[in-house]
Amino acid sequence: MHPVHKAEWYHRYQHVYGPFLFAFMTLAKVLQQDIEVALTGRLYHIDASCRYGSSLNVFRFWIMKLITMGYMVGLPCYFHGVAVGSTLFLVGHFTCGEVLATMFIVNHVIEGISFAEKCEGNSLGEKKNRPTTVMGTTPMESTRREAATKKKQIPEIPFNDWAAVQCQTSVNWSPGSWFWNHFSGGLSHQIEHHLFPSICHTNYVFIQDVVEQTCLEYGVPYQSEPSLFSAYIKMLKHLKFLGSEKKEG
Repeated sequence: MHPVHKAEWYHRYQHVYGPFLFAFMTLAKVLQQDIEVALTGRLYHIDASCRYGSSLNVFRFWIMKLITMGYMVGLPCYFHGVAVGSTLFLVGHFTCGEVLATMFIVNHVIEGISFAEKCEGNSLGEKKNRPTTVMGTTPMESTRREAATKKKQIPEIPFNDWAAVQCQTSVNWSPGSWFWNHFSGGLSHQIEHHLFPSICHTNYVFIQDVVEQTCLEYGVPYQSEPSLFSAYIKMLKHLKFLGSEKKEG
């Protein structure tokens, strides 16, 4: 899902099987990721010792895991039988996983989006510090030029400036829609979600146009799709490209 990832033969079909794997997102979190973090103190590359370095927190984790599995799996199986109880648990997770994973992936793995790599320094010009698309282009170069034509002088914002990176690597869909903002828990306004993580998501619809206008003024990319459907189609096309055309290239 990232241009630097090595493409294997099966990635050629990831745009086909990917949507089916999305359904396992929350199930994998509950049964694998949570336990792995508690045992290792790491969430992939993220150090989680600030939370799991405490024996009390680790103890609380295992107690709560037992309690939640008890009422989500144990009780339904006790009252409705193992088959029905397990089915309810799986169907609930598959539904939640599919919806949540879909709303996450269209925000970051989609046509036209830029991908960042960890680099040192804060250079304005070095290519290695610029988030780029899978085609190797830097959209912020064109948006900066466009902004310069409308305004005589604009501040030189580094390509790897924290806020600029959030805008270059995120995509909104159905911007300004209070319904989709509420339905997605604010994920439809992913750019605002990244820029202002401490703001309640119900406010995103009110600041979205301000953020977009500010990006336009300073020459920072602000990518948005008109609907979840259009974002989903572009996401599938991008997965296909990363898995096949990119591999052949």
